[in-house]
This record gives sequence, structure tokens and C-alpha cells, in this order.
Amino acid sequence: MQTDYSGEYIFSIFIFLMIRMRLLDKLVVLTVGFFTLLGFAQQPKDAKATTALPTAIEDINSSNVVDYIASKVKVYDKNPVYAIRPLQNSCVYEILVNGYLIHKNYDLQKLGTPIPINAAILKSGTQTITYRLYPLEDLMVNTYGKGDTVHTLLKNTSMNIEIIKYEDIKTGTRIGDEILVVKHESLTKKGTREFIGSGLPYYEYTFTFEATVPYEIESWSNGQDLTKYDKEELEAVVLKKYAQIKKYYQENNVDKLIQLEFLNQSLRQDISDYKDKELIQEYYDNYINIVTKKDKRIQPLESYEMQFFGNNKIVTFRHPVISPRDPRLKGKSAFYFLTTLESGRIIVNFDTLFLYLPKGKALTVENLQIL
Repeated sequence: MQTDYSGEYIFSIFIFLMIRMRLLDKLVVLTVGFFTLLGFAQQPKDAKATTALPTAIEDINSSNVVDYIASKVKVYDKNPVYAIRPLQNSCVYEILVNGYLIHKNYDLQKLGTPIPINAAILKSGTQTITYRLYPLEDLMVNTYGKGDTVHTLLKNTSMNIEIIKYEDIKTGTRIGDEILVVKHESLTKKGTREFIGSGLPYYEYTFTFEATVPYEIESWSNGQDLTKYDKEELEAVVLKKYAQIKKYYQENNVDKLIQLEFLNQSLRQDISDYKDKELIQEYYDNYINIVTKKDKRIQPLESYEMQFFGNNKIVTFRHPVISPRDPRLKGKSAFYFLTTLESGRIIVNFDTLFLYLPKGKALTVENLQIL
């Protein structure tokens, strides 16, 4: 894949590619390198489903899931897409949209290209952007072999975020098609240029913007506040849910994984990104290639934190961002497995299990849903 994103043509391609990279993080253990399977294609408008569509979740399987999802995706007169363009200085960060973790950056990389966020916009109206800033720790030393270990945010720390909109992803995603919605600059101490959070080990800030989209998705907006449950009880049920998913991975039980893991996430992402059937198929193929790997060495759940997102309606197990057991696990999902390629290279596949409990449902393994 071409890596020079400076031209408008490559920029347009990048927008389409970023939309489809939200399923599994990948980390090459030996080189601490990351990669994502990407691509874009369009499906002819007259393409028809080849299988009968299921009417119940338990009837959805590998033979009909793509047709089922494609039947739920609508294309409108205009298909707007919102995106963020963050620019940080002297920090690493996470960005949440409506409480959903949409992007994280724990290295020194600075992005010039925007990150689509429709998957976290469930309906029109006021949306929230939250950014969490963390100190560089040993990044400068590890990257350049010089500098100091930094445990607090610096005076020159900053986070600037542009929120942009494309009126219709089907017709225009070039730089000239961008509409600036909001431009946010992090606060400074009164009368100075010093970052307002300098000296702190962590800083968080939330601001809002207005979005108009033609769809409405329920998802975690219909979830319960999970912090109201006993912490030990909640953790025990989440552990059982992780064990259930682990079992299906070990058994290569594709149909169960489709029903429990793939379906809900894909419906939300594909509806909000207006994906066509061929792109849904490619996304599904990538997922199946990962979950059916023969040599899956699932790692034990340890050194994790139970973390909440989405106004406490989403829970997950992650390795901590600050002082993780292994720096390569920083902010990564606690559920991951190792595989060995034919070349001998070891790959780590992270599966972020974001869970929510629909309103009116008891706290059970069966009722916890994967986003």
C-alpha cells in the first residue's frame, strides 16, 4: 500500500480505508509494528442477495450474514460523514466520541489525515468529543535514545482538534469537499501560553458539536449504567462473557462468533458508513481470516483494568495506559491471542470486547451484548 498521503487522491482513498479498520488491532510482537487489512470496492447497484434472509438472530450464520447486513444498510440522497483531525504536542492521547473510544495514539506519530467518526454518531443532534491526554513517559528515550522520562504533562502540551464534514461520501471526500464544523484548541492557564493541565499525570476535556445524519441507531444508547452494579458481580459476569468468546474462538465456532460478536458491530458501522455489499463482504472475509487462524494461542486474562465508556454504559477489560505490565500492551484489549506466520514472525491479534447491557435486562452472560 502506498504510504504517502500528501496528495488529494491518496487522501480520498485514506478516508475510505479508515472507515473499515475498527474490528481488531494487530501488533507484531517482535517489532512492535502495527498493521490493518484495508481496501475499498463498490458493489453494482443491481446486485441481489443469493440466500433467504433470516428473521431471528439464531438463524444468522456464515452463509447469510453478509446479505442480512447489506439488507439493513440504506443509501440516501446525501450520505454525510463526519471526521476528526487531531494534532497533539508533547503527549499521547485517546479520543472518545459520545463516550465511545474512536481513536488512540500512544506514540509520537502526528496525523494529518482525518479519522471518520460516524460509527460513534448514533443519531442527529448534539455530539460530544472527549480527549484524554497522558504524559510521554519513556517515549522520547525509547524512540530517539535521548531525552528524559516524563511522568506529567508539560507546559507545551496541547491538543487541537478539527471536526469536519463531507456532505456525501459517495460523491466527494477530497480536501476541497471538507466543511469545517468546529475547531477546538486546548486551554491554557490564564494570561499565559502554558497548557492548563501542565504538571498533571492525566488530563481530560469534553466539548460538543452538532451533527445531522439520515439514520438512527440504538446501540449502547439503550444500555444501563453499569457502575450501579456491584463491581465484583459485574466483573464476574464480564469474565464469564470473555470465557464464552474464548471458547468459541478455540472451537472455531464461526456461526456463534458471528451472532455474538460480528453482527452488532457490523450493523452499527456499516449503517453509519453506508457500506455497500462488496465492502461488507471484504470486511467479513477479513474477520473470518482472523478468527479461524489455526494456531491461536489465547493469552490469559491478567494485569487488566475494568474500564467504562459511553457514559458508563459500556464496559471492557483493557491493559492500563499508565504503567502497563508490558509497554507493548499499553491501552490494548485484555483479550488477545498469538499466531505464528509461515515466515516465523509472531503476530498478536487483539479483540476489543466492548460490552453493554440493554435496559430492562438482568445482568447475565447471555444478556451482555458486544458492540
